Amino acid sequence: MTKHYPPLVALGESNAAGVRQSFAQSRLWFLHQMAPERAQHNIVTRMTLSGVPLDAARLEQALNAVCQRHSVLRSCYRTTADGQEQWVPAAFRFHLETLDLTPLPPQSRDSALQQYMRDDLAKAFDLERGPVWRASLVDIDAQRQELIITLHHIAFDGRSGEILLLDLMHAYAEPPSGVASPAPLQYGDFAAWEPHYMTPTLIAEEVAFWRDHLAGMPVQLAFADRPRPAGPAKAGRHAVALPADLVERLKKAARAQRQPLFVLLATLFNVWLRYVSGQSRFLVGTDVHGRDLPELADIFGFFVNQLTLTCELADDTTLAELLVQTRHSIRQAHAHRQLPFDLLVSHLAPQRQADRSPLFQVKFNYQRDRFCSHTFGDARITHTQVLQDLAGFDLVLDLMHRRDEIEATLEYNQHLFGAEEIERLSAVWLHLLDHLDGLLDQPIEALCEHLQRWNDAHLHQQQSQQARQSRTRLASTVRRTVSL
Repeated sequence: MTKHYPPLVALGESNAAGVRQSFAQSRLWFLHQMAPERAQHNIVTRMTLSGVPLDAARLEQALNAVCQRHSVLRSCYRTTADGQEQWVPAAFRFHLETLDLTPLPPQSRDSALQQYMRDDLAKAFDLERGPVWRASLVDIDAQRQELIITLHHIAFDGRSGEILLLDLMHAYAEPPSGVASPAPLQYGDFAAWEPHYMTPTLIAEEVAFWRDHLAGMPVQLAFADRPRPAGPAKAGRHAVALPADLVERLKKAARAQRQPLFVLLATLFNVWLRYVSGQSRFLVGTDVHGRDLPELADIFGFFVNQLTLTCELADDTTLAELLVQTRHSIRQAHAHRQLPFDLLVSHLAPQRQADRSPLFQVKFNYQRDRFCSHTFGDARITHTQVLQDLAGFDLVLDLMHRRDEIEATLEYNQHLFGAEEIERLSAVWLHLLDHLDGLLDQPIEALCEHLQRWNDAHLHQQQSQQARQSRTRLASTVRRTVSL
């Protein structure tokens, strides 16, 4: 069915007088007001630069030019008698922080950088006063710098990262002679347009679908025998790389089953969750871009929506059959992806817990690398990294497809999982991917038995390695004692 969109028009200077917050922004604004000291919706983007160092003054000028081009980077947030608003202050000046780590011993600089990034990730923004982003240029040595940009999710999404990098590199290469020209359309224009498309009638239709679609599904994914302490989750991260040969085999298997790679990877993640949690029916979240209207493609702001996927893994269902079921579930959900997640939650009203995401507590995301450029000024971009908080989730698997490889980052709640356990469970997931060809005709029950055997084998390997390390430390201690 072809969607019919009302026209999207530029509001011009009226943005500065105040415009409604989008549905997506309203959810984050509500959560911010509940706990303004929390930084759960911060996103840290890191770019490693080698070669000719960037000029800090010129970079700050470029950052200000980007601010002038995209008003959402200058916006502040408030609640008025007319509702929740975003507004742009008349005067704004962005300041670039600089940090010099060269006085530190070379072996200590990377750990100091990682600590700086963790601290920046945990530093809350004041959304009422702004700004909603900050940037730092870190000197590591004469040939290496790190550009650290931290933004609040209320003004930023994945596509915005591409726009930010492209506009920033352009402004740095060609510094504006005067005030930078704004983009033709701004996020405030979208926020004002949104209720003309997302009408009460459309909302009612979409809510009716989701109410029926999610009926009877558990809205909590409980991990067996894991007590859940009160308070916010403490995030841990475990990163692994899927090598090019494995990725090629996965793509070949997906083609043979006539399925997209996303469906294959999502299905295997669901099987892994079935084993880890012990539940056969649960919900998993995934992010969708929310930019269906062509005019939205190059607007900087927060468009991403969260989509709820149903997962039902009966013991006698084969993996090949589950692939078909998963694709059907994903297609159904995507056909109704336009309903903002906060509206879905408010209408279905599941039982809320202060520090848990509603409907689903696990997310799966797969995307292509957004950093398409390899140069910045006269420097080369040799590495990129994105960090963000768990934001109420227990597990988040992010897959970033870079050229021929896939970088997998598993973020987890340290109140529920230990680092060694996550390392082991991650290895079990990799075994599942690596042995895919021989598993397609096997039922879920048999797959879980395979996962258990792989888990036991890896646990034995971990215990043996720890025993060897203990014997080595003991022998070293004895030698030192004897030498005295």
